Amino acid sequence: MKLKFTLVLAGLLVSTAIVVSAETETACERVDGAIKIYEIGDNPVKDTDGNAGDACKELPDNYKINIFRFGLCTASPYNATNSLDSCSFLVNSDAGISHEIAYPAKADVTTNSKMAIGSYDHMVLVLENKLGIKHTEEFDTAIYGATGSGKKCWTIASTTAFAGQRSGVIEASPATPAMDCGDTPVPAYSYEIFDSMGEGGESPVFKAEDDEGFEMQGGIMRAKLLKSDLTTATNFEDADRMLVAIQLKSAKAISESTTGFEIRFKMTDSVSVDLSYDEGADRLYAVKNGADPFQIDLIVK
Repeated sequence: MKLKFTLVLAGLLVSTAIVVSAETETACERVDGAIKIYEIGDNPVKDTDGNAGDACKELPDNYKINIFRFGLCTASPYNATNSLDSCSFLVNSDAGISHEIAYPAKADVTTNSKMAIGSYDHMVLVLENKLGIKHTEEFDTAIYGATGSGKKCWTIASTTAFAGQRSGVIEASPATPAMDCGDTPVPAYSYEIFDSMGEGGESPVFKAEDDEGFEMQGGIMRAKLLKSDLTTATNFEDADRMLVAIQLKSAKAISESTTGFEIRFKMTDSVSVDLSYDEGADRLYAVKNGADPFQIDLIVK
């Protein structure tokens, strides 16, 4: 993860690094660092408030994204035509720039553009809607995965879909888990495609946009699924990219005295470790690591 670059802005040397921040607490109750299994059943785990369920929100070991656009804007990029005309970019690539995020590592990110001097009150990120997760989790009780059982479970090479409606993916279940378990973890990247901004279920309805913004420390974040040509996606199959737009609480100023940038990802709770009970076999399976939202900020130095 030592991808380095130099960026000349107003005659200055500018550097950009990705920083991952995280809290130490996790959503599920643990015993000696391992997630506690309360029952081999439908609600095997409990969150830190004591609520029973079948999933834990965790900090992933590794998170992989493919970035097409990243920058700041003077007008909202979350608009009817998805116009980015008001934006100035650090990353502007039709092919995409792959980047792997790992906590607590700090790594340079490849950029291919420069920010124009000015004041910006919006941030934009356009990335592939296929997010990669490589993760190992430990439980206090042995459970099952794709080929074995054990207290340690990890992601395997596989692709799932958020709403479960994309062709060519597996449906994570006890029959086809996207995780394996045993004594010696050999994690690989598992990918989740956001085929809709809405849940699946028995009568799924495609949604290209989220219903409301997500409030975070730096502003209000909204997301929209796009086709590869950056027009709004129309169905489960043609969604190829994700537009993330943030209305900033405080404007970002780029000036001749700017010496660098830090792109900060907050990854806490950005993976959902999903469990599923097979009643017929009376077995609990680790079936999937689902991609949940992360937070992003740009620090101007």
